[in-house]
Amino acid sequence: MKDLRAPVTAAKADWLPGTNWIGFTPSDGSVKARERCRATINRQINNGYVIEYVTQKFDTPNPGFESDPLYLNEKAAHSKIAGKFLAIHRLRSSPRPLREILGDTEFEQLQDMWAEGGKRYRWSVAFPIIESFAILPPRPAKEVLSKDAAIRLFAHPSGTLRPLNDDERAQIATLEIEPRIASNAWIGVDDEIAMADRSDINPQTQRLINADFAFAALEGVTEEKKAMLRKRAAWIADKFVRARIRAGRLICDSCGFDPSRKIAGTKVTARSLLDVHHINPLDEGVRYTSEADFCLVCPSCHRFMHRLATTLSDPNEKAKALRP
Repeated sequence: MKDLRAPVTAAKADWLPGTNWIGFTPSDGSVKARERCRATINRQINNGYVIEYVTQKFDTPNPGFESDPLYLNEKAAHSKIAGKFLAIHRLRSSPRPLREILGDTEFEQLQDMWAEGGKRYRWSVAFPIIESFAILPPRPAKEVLSKDAAIRLFAHPSGTLRPLNDDERAQIATLEIEPRIASNAWIGVDDEIAMADRSDINPQTQRLINADFAFAALEGVTEEKKAMLRKRAAWIADKFVRARIRAGRLICDSCGFDPSRKIAGTKVTARSLLDVHHINPLDEGVRYTSEADFCLVCPSCHRFMHRLATTLSDPNEKAKALRP
């Protein structure tokens, strides 16, 4: 877990494990209450990952559902994972109405079973899971956390997330994780395709990303969607480059070349001597990609990566060749 591309910033405790989405219940059914809930959760996520904890308790459904097969199956599954850390998720910062994610029929069934006192907005602020990792094996929280940390995080119910401190992050850092398919990754991708389409993208960045996309399989994807994915990737690459400029880290991530040593006394800019490179073009169209999928490299290293990748037939070896 310590190798994740962003910190684990919060924990989510619930008796029903999240698969495609994580839901939160606003204080009432109004738009204002949903917006308050959305803002609170985004603040707690703080651009990081969320670790999922399954509570010891499993709630009782509304009268009439005690023998429902869905409830009985979920209760039986819960008994095997209660009290354990189960997964790590990246949530889409813009939630969707739960009805939109589930559809009318499943949403109504969920509210029939779990809505309290006729308040039919249980878990109605739903954040799609766009990236997910299984914790292997699921670990009891009491074996991972100190007693004080476990009490602070999970001894009391909470309708929102539970932000982690640095000490708690250190305690979970050695958990073993494995990537798994996030079926709602397309939501984050489609949101950003729309944002990219409204943006001005550096033409040189677009050309470089188009070249990287030569290695992307994109099987079953229409030419129109491929063009959209390339534009989104270039838009993210532009954001990545701007962040590196702000941080003053304009060096080659492969060989360490520092352009500042070459440009002293000239009008040549350090940025012009580095290429932005997509490290994981094979993952485009398969998972949610982010700024962590890009790097800066000198033209020589960039050319070598491409030449090496074209000599390989194994997709895994080809992917390795494209990394700095």
